[in-house]
Amino acid sequence: MKKNIFDVLVVYSEKAARSASSLFDNDKTPFSTASKRNQYNLAYAYFLQVCAKNGLRAAFTTTRDVIGAGKCKSYWEFKNNSWVKVKKEGYSSLIFDKFSPVNKKYFEISASLFSSNLIKPFNNNYLHRLFDDKQATFDTLHSFSIPTVALDSYNYKTIAQSIEAIKLLCLSHLQKEDFSKELILKDRFGAGGTNIYKINENFLEEILAVQEKNKKISFILQPFVKFEKGYEYKKISSATDIRLIYQKGKIIQAYIRTAKKNDFRCNEHQGGIVKYISIKNIPSAVVECSEKIVSLLNKKNALFALDFIISNNGNIYFLEGNINPGIYWGADSAEDELNTKKLILFIVKELLRRSQKTS
Repeated sequence: MKKNIFDVLVVYSEKAARSASSLFDNDKTPFSTASKRNQYNLAYAYFLQVCAKNGLRAAFTTTRDVIGAGKCKSYWEFKNNSWVKVKKEGYSSLIFDKFSPVNKKYFEISASLFSSNLIKPFNNNYLHRLFDDKQATFDTLHSFSIPTVALDSYNYKTIAQSIEAIKLLCLSHLQKEDFSKELILKDRFGAGGTNIYKINENFLEEILAVQEKNKKISFILQPFVKFEKGYEYKKISSATDIRLIYQKGKIIQAYIRTAKKNDFRCNEHQGGIVKYISIKNIPSAVVECSEKIVSLLNKKNALFALDFIISNNGNIYFLEGNINPGIYWGADSAEDELNTKKLILFIVKELLRRSQKTS
């Protein structure tokens, strides 16, 4: 079969996106129009259009379609304002990788996709491994982070040991007054605010109950940081995190995410409200902390996001890093759409630079 060669191939996780090989007639877009991900169809259509305007031939495919180094068995294109399934082999030496190899299946897919040295990922491999694993993030950046302990096995003894370990970390912490008596149980390799639980009391029993329902998930334990009054926006305090997006070692975007009422999860997928802020309005202590992290990471050509919270006592905590900042916008937010399109322009500009470098 003759393959089509692209300048860029977007490879998305099959958990979220649909293969162009789908035989279902209703699968007319990469993302289900009946789900919350419908906006992703608009965002990635714009992404491919911007690529085309900049002379880059690009296509969208999924991990289900990967068949070798830089190759896929089918792909989506966006033409004449419509998504088109193309059931032909596609190839590119430059991969915009929008999936995380956090389990055996995705690790094997990634190994196949990048099995040739000629195939280059957009995202930095080191940061991928670091930010995908919250325990690795803490181990590397512990002086900036919330104390973290991994739950390596699911029995009374090891869970009790992990609970004691996180308690000891908190007691010895210089800012221990920031931590409540509650614990956070969080998916070690998760994203989007899913599989995060606040454990209020009876730690052992509650953790076992959660793990019994989520046997395939690896968890970490953290103290709950009191932060509902730590950051004030327009004289209103609420549980808020601050995201800084970096490219080439500089902040290119910043926004805050405010949790919905009676929740502490700030993620947009969990009902958080996004508000973009100018770089000059980022608290100076957050910028100082983030610059130290960026300097330690020393990955100046990478695109990544750093998330922070400010405790009620005014202390800064690095929450987590993200090698794959979301490319989508809220259905009712013109501001979000405008700024996501700006982010896409940054990304395409870098893709263009890299494609010219390898051509």
